Amino acid sequence: MSLLVICEFKTRTGGETEFLRAARALASVAATEPGTLRYQWFTTQKPGHYSIIEEYVDADAAETHNNHVGALLRELFTVSDLVSISFFGELNTYLREWATGREGVAVNVAL
Repeated sequence: MSLLVICEFKTRTGGETEFLRAARALASVAATEPGTLRYQWFTTQKPGHYSIIEEYVDADAAETHNNHVGALLRELFTVSDLVSISFFGELNTYLREWATGREGVAVNVAL
């Protein structure tokens, strides 16, 4: 079963241009990753807010992606804040530990 991830980010004052550069670079890298099924950014109705839909073949592929793009994620987080993240599917140990105790995190497991 695949892992679907939906995130919302809010850019910090003055950080929108750098956020967009990092988001586009992340999408470009994700397009070549074998375990990444979908990686699509969206603008929202709220100024400075962006959403992303990520889908991976499984949680291990999501972990591989995060490790692969670590430098770009660090850049993204210097100019934005994670508002919320929702996981749909089974998490591996890495993602379960990352999600534990964080604000704005929802884990949804299939029936």
